[in-house]
Amino acid sequence: MERVTYLGPQGTFSEEAAQIFLAQSYIEAQLQPCTTIFTCVEAVEDGDARYAVVPLENSLEGSVHDTLDVLTTSLRMMIVAELDVDIEHNLLAVSGTQREVRQLYSHPQALGQCRNFLRRTLPDAEIIPVLSTAQAAEIVAAKGAGTAAIASVRAAGHYGLQNLASGIQDTLSRTRFVVLGNGESRLGEAVKTSVLFSVKNAAGSLFRVLQAFARHKVNLTRIESRPAKSRLGEYIFFVDLDGTPDQADIKAALREASQEAVMLKLLGAYPVLDSVAGV
Repeated sequence: MERVTYLGPQGTFSEEAAQIFLAQSYIEAQLQPCTTIFTCVEAVEDGDARYAVVPLENSLEGSVHDTLDVLTTSLRMMIVAELDVDIEHNLLAVSGTQREVRQLYSHPQALGQCRNFLRRTLPDAEIIPVLSTAQAAEIVAAKGAGTAAIASVRAAGHYGLQNLASGIQDTLSRTRFVVLGNGESRLGEAVKTSVLFSVKNAAGSLFRVLQAFARHKVNLTRIESRPAKSRLGEYIFFVDLDGTPDQADIKAALREASQEAVMLKLLGAYPVLDSVAGV
């Protein structure tokens, strides 16, 4: 049976996203948790899995840098689908805990999304970042009294924890997940395209690349920069746009942009899946 990797362990929002993906794509596959985003993708690159479901950005805390780095460095990974998942965080602890919490575990993004709650409710707790919200729940289940985790209801059920407080995030948020694969098959009608590019460190270089999209009336829905990790002041830009390279205006815009850019890489043209199905 085929495998689909996700950022584990069991009980993460990534697992929920992976289950939604399987429900909508009608793929029979075994879900395989991985310890990092990089190992999720390595399993696909090595042929041990067909797809990887990884978080790309959260509406409150912004982009997940490990996923952007994977998209930058991988030679074969393409975005083949995306979906959004509503995020509700909960304060979890072992049964009988009455908020005498000395240590709090969670993923850095979750900690950032619950900043106000933590400042008001647990100002003296030691904050300990871990690789995932589900790993936080797993640690608390093992350590017991005096510890708590910020994680999902799914994690509470899986690790047998008590929910001390529900919906503790500062604002309701959504996380955008992407499904990464080798790009050999489409999972539905593509409606969106992602690219990355770099420009010369010279006046007007970025403007001229973006102008190519504006000239052909291509709607850019997201643009973000990341350090190129080569030298100070050099950046890579990530862009999402409505439509696909099959359309004449987008094809022309990409051609013009590539002539101005130092490097331009297509990250995929893909469908946007319904977030509700499969939950």
